[in-house]
Amino acid sequence: MGSITKSMLISLSLSFCLLLLQSQSSHGMRLRGKQLPGELAKASRPSSRLIQGRIAGGQQAKEGAWPWIVSIQNQFEFPFCSGVIIGDVWILTAASCVAGLRARNLVIVAGTVSTWNITAPGYYTDRIHIHCNFDKPLYHNDIALLHLTEKIEYNSVVAKITLAEIDELQQNEALTFAGWGMESTEGSVSQYLQQSDGSYLNVDDCRKTLGDTEDVDLGHVCVQMKSGKGVCYGDAGGPLINDRQQLVGIGNWGIPCARGFPDVYSRVAFYNDWIRSTIEGCGIA
Repeated sequence: MGSITKSMLISLSLSFCLLLLQSQSSHGMRLRGKQLPGELAKASRPSSRLIQGRIAGGQQAKEGAWPWIVSIQNQFEFPFCSGVIIGDVWILTAASCVAGLRARNLVIVAGTVSTWNITAPGYYTDRIHIHCNFDKPLYHNDIALLHLTEKIEYNSVVAKITLAEIDELQQNEALTFAGWGMESTEGSVSQYLQQSDGSYLNVDDCRKTLGDTEDVDLGHVCVQMKSGKGVCYGDAGGPLINDRQQLVGIGNWGIPCARGFPDVYSRVAFYNDWIRSTIEGCGIA
């Protein structure tokens, strides 16, 4: 047997650490071997307890600061994922949020920072479009479009976002994200929208940081966080934006929660052709 080098020991140690973290909890944006977020939320109902969980290390977003974000809820008004308004009748989200669900059982809540806002407008969906190569391989092509039964009414707190057309992200570029997810692996989904920020990490460096994983490729955007900050369970499908307020990513997967590892998003610019062809293929401009 050949000698074990220092770099091999470091790699083995990191791989063991990642496996240990994943085995400690069933929470995260999404974890290997666990049910998809949407599947977990099928029969979930809102808790009677008021627990203000949040993106780990984040701060509460001001009303109107994220006019394009929506809360995706099931038929029992239980919020389980986020989405983004990209057109009058179109919501972009993660495929893992809606795979296996019926469109008629989804409610899209817009224009609020609180998932318990009974005055916020709610919209129904009639079609779910999941990328044909979703999870082929695992964590790849985790993107979906929801078609609404009626047009969204825009106002000061409801708007559609501009998609990043060209992938021009630079190493260490500041990126911001938001969601209603938990503040820790043992927490509760948030009532109030939280936001936080990190820096762009290129694909090669991201792979190495995550133990030379094949679960990251050109279809992903990685965001390096400081320990104590990051996404958690319930943040899937949420928006990642640049300083020009353009959508660059959709919440995909991560190591739970805020342990200092990069969070991984589906890269919007990579899927622009799929987004356009799906929308146009349904006869909607």
